[in-house]
Amino acid sequence: MEKIYELRWNADHLVDIEYDIFHMPFENDILTNVYLFGGKRFSLPDKFLFSGDFDSVGEFDYITNDLRIPILSKRMIDILNSLGDFEHELIPCEIFDFSIPHEKVFEDRSKWLFKPSIELNKDYYALRPLCDFVEMDYEKSEYETLSRNPKKMAAITKLVLKEVEGGLPPLFRIKEKSSSILVTESVKVELEAAGLRGLLFRSRIL
Repeated sequence: MEKIYELRWNADHLVDIEYDIFHMPFENDILTNVYLFGGKRFSLPDKFLFSGDFDSVGEFDYITNDLRIPILSKRMIDILNSLGDFEHELIPCEIFDFSIPHEKVFEDRSKWLFKPSIELNKDYYALRPLCDFVEMDYEKSEYETLSRNPKKMAAITKLVLKEVEGGLPPLFRIKEKSSSILVTESVKVELEAAGLRGLLFRSRIL
């Protein structure tokens, strides 16, 4: 079984700001992470609107955001699709330069309607994973549970999975850490070889 990694954001380039992009508010936006990883039974907007640092937007393929959801460049999505099939939904993102005051960006802020002259980056998508969970092999894995609730996982220091017929998809999840996106060593190698930027791979899955 290949080594498993959690795919995270590499935020080393951030200096004066916390994230690359910041969302325009919408109803129940505080629950976006829960809804996105909870499957199709939860509804999400048809698209996400963000203001962003245009020095980072377009340069990085996996970008940090204040919703803390997976947002990928089209290039990264194309590479993942070339590595195998995995069930997912893509939600378009529209990003404008956050150095421009909002009154110069929107015709109508109540509807977040852009002025025609505003430059938008539309090369990114939020990814909602829809594949079935892969089963964790408890006997072979190494993990820690919460002291106050031994039934809850605190950290997985060595993740071993049960065999999957047909092999693992490029991205997958386990129910023990349902909001973590996981990849195998071979997928990690392919993504790194493609020169994608903004990705961080952690072997300790939190």
